[in-house]
Amino acid sequence: MSFIDPPQAEVIQKILRHCGLWQEPASRAPPDTAGLVQDLDFCFSTKQNSHSEPDQAQELTYVDIDTFLATF
Repeated sequence: MSFIDPPQAEVIQKILRHCGLWQEPASRAPPDTAGLVQDLDFCFSTKQNSHSEPDQAQELTYVDIDTFLATF
C-alpha cells in the first residue's frame, strides 16, 4: 500500500499505463447552447416581466457580498 501526494498526475498516469489500466479520456462534443440562449431571452423579456415597464431596459445591479449574505 502506498500514497501518492498531489500534484502527481504524471506519476499516476505512468503507474496506470504500466498496469494496463490507463484509459484516454473520451472526447465529447461541445454543449448545445442554441436552446439556452432562447430560453434566457424568453425568461428576461419585458413581455414576461409583469413588474417592469414594457419599454424599460433591465439592468444588473451590483451588491457587495456582505449585503448579499445579510439577506439570508
